[in-house]
Parts: sequence; structure tokens; C-alpha cells
Amino acid sequence: MARQTSYTVHLPPTGSEEGAQFVPDSFAPIAFVAPWAWFPFHRMWLVTIAYLVAMALVVVGLAFSGLPSLMQTLITSGLSLLIGLEATNLKRWTLRRRGWREVAVIVAASREEAERRYFAERDTLPAAPVALTATRPATAVPAAPLPIIGLFPDADPSARGAR
Repeated sequence: MARQTSYTVHLPPTGSEEGAQFVPDSFAPIAFVAPWAWFPFHRMWLVTIAYLVAMALVVVGLAFSGLPSLMQTLITSGLSLLIGLEATNLKRWTLRRRGWREVAVIVAASREEAERRYFAERDTLPAAPVALTATRPATAVPAAPLPIIGLFPDADPSARGAR
């Protein structure tokens, strides 16, 4: 059985489905190895700048920390692993910040299959969420307050006793 991945479907601010983006919810190996290239390739300029500044601060901080070089390498490798795991979430954040709308989540074996499933099923999906109105059944409101059962004192201050 093929490995299934969930893809989020994002539509541009214009609402046109022609430029829809399908973002997988998976590990990005290129972002793990070379995030300095992966972020600009996906036009994530703010994330690129934040990554470069953060990594420069980490590298300078590690250089002055006096840690052994093996430990410094493990720390930077762990940060690269974190970037690889969160790269697609950063892409979703960038699209949302630019006004793109997330309209669907499709589970498929490949991006092509996700595109086929989305465009085949988009006519059956509701165009807009249906507004449900909450209706409560009419119930009679008791005229007197209900008695309190349990360890709570009565609402009547005279029942508490004199202080």
C-alpha cells in the first residue's frame, strides 16, 4: 500500500482555483539539508531572513559558549532537523500571511493524486460553510429557585446561622 500524505489546498486571494497550492504535511529533506536555498526557492523571504539571523546568532553563541565542536555540530544538526520538520508549516504560514485561504485537506499518495481528487470532488464540496442556527426547545422556567443539593449552603443568608 502506498504511503498516504495529507495535503492542504490553498487558494490565492483572488479566489481563482487556477493557482491553487498543494502543501504536503511531511518532512522536507531539502529544507533539512539546505534551508538557505529551500526558503527562497519557495519565495518565503521573511522566513529566509529570520532563519539566517537566528542561525547566525546560534553559531556566534555556540562559538563563545566553549562547548566542544561535536556538541556544537549536534545542536546545529538538531536545529536543521527541526527546520526540515516544520518547513511545510512555515510555507502554510507564509501563504496565510499573504492572504491565501486554506480550503481543503486531501489525503493522497502523491501530489498529482491530491490535485486530481481535489478538482474531481470540488463540485461536491460545499462552496461556503452552512450557517447553522442554534434552536433550543422551549422549556418552562421554574418560578422559584431550585433547591441546592449537596454540600453547598443555601442561597438564603438567614439559613447560614449568626456569625
